[in-house]
Amino acid sequence: MRELLLSIPAPFGPAITLSKNSWEGSKSSDHVLSIVSGLHGDQMNGVYINSLLTRFMDRVTQGQEPDYKLKGNVQIFPVVNIPAAQSGSRLWPFDDLDYDLAFPGNDKGEVAEQIARAILTHTADSTHGIILKTADLHYEDAAHCQLVAPDRLTKKMARSLGLDIARKLPESTNFQLSLFGHWLENDTSALMISLGKPGALDRSLCDSVFTGLVDLMVLTGILTGGTKKEIVKQPIYEAHAEHPVYSSHAGIFVADVAVGVFLEKGQNIGWMTSIATGDVLEEYAAPEDGYLVTLRHYPLTFAKESIATLLTEKKPGFWPF
Repeated sequence: MRELLLSIPAPFGPAITLSKNSWEGSKSSDHVLSIVSGLHGDQMNGVYINSLLTRFMDRVTQGQEPDYKLKGNVQIFPVVNIPAAQSGSRLWPFDDLDYDLAFPGNDKGEVAEQIARAILTHTADSTHGIILKTADLHYEDAAHCQLVAPDRLTKKMARSLGLDIARKLPESTNFQLSLFGHWLENDTSALMISLGKPGALDRSLCDSVFTGLVDLMVLTGILTGGTKKEIVKQPIYEAHAEHPVYSSHAGIFVADVAVGVFLEKGQNIGWMTSIATGDVLEEYAAPEDGYLVTLRHYPLTFAKESIATLLTEKKPGFWPF
């Protein structure tokens, strides 16, 4: 079912809207899965994944996916920050507000606050929650799960996605203003999936995460059926395992590797070239053996900016269950 949740008059142009797609399974199930994308306007991978999931869920409920049956309830919020997405920017230029720092929101407040309040209200009964996102501006992320103090069920959810790694994030005061933080306070089993770079669409990554999300729905009992898949052990990196690599010079950063690979200590990451002379100012190597989870993709770089982030804990934990 397509449902219009909000329509807010805009200072110019068409009204700003918030919609959701939802599907109801068995009335005997109390499982509710909420999947949110487009909290920032440049997170196109998440928007595309939710479009694939919408088509898939329509086919399931119409009997066109005979291997699957819907038992629980699913709701998808395809694009939260529509005006930013329409302008091709992370934030809506008119208000320059981060919609993921507007929670719990206010139904009589600014546009961001009204939207935040509506999302929080409509996801209040969620037993499971997933936020689809991309790396920060100027960076690219390998597809991975992001978790905070995960319980046993959340760990199983992360494993079922079939991604290379999961990563624990340090608790932050920003969580008090974010959708993810409010889900955790509400005891929702929640995780975030970060993949790719802002403003771009990586179809291969999206297809892989889509498949993983279908497997997650089977694991959690939202869907029944499908083909049982072997789930391999997944390394989990603690928050203290992050090892950023910083530039000492300003210039043009040239990457020599791609995200999502394990690097050996001393392996080349890239180099910094002088804009004025073309000389190589600095070379960057992996400080330890580690997984390259984030890499700068925007070449122009200032001194002391992050070039890459490695997860360098020598013996990351594994989830055996």
